[in-house]
Amino acid sequence: MEVVDGVNAEVARIFAAKEQRRQALARLPFAAKVRAVMKLQEMAASILRARGKPVRPWRIVANASGVLPAKD
Repeated sequence: MEVVDGVNAEVARIFAAKEQRRQALARLPFAAKVRAVMKLQEMAASILRARGKPVRPWRIVANASGVLPAKD
């Protein structure tokens, strides 16, 4: 199979960008990571609810000492 000019360079650029993004996410504070997970859960919840599946994403409240799970 013949390699098209620039394809290897483009793939290398994509993998480098992916690694930079992974490192940037790893450097985020814990609270920001939790917020990101919650946002992803909400996005997935709407899809799962449309399919008739029961979903219960995290509900978290912030207080002076950090983030804690909300009481149900």
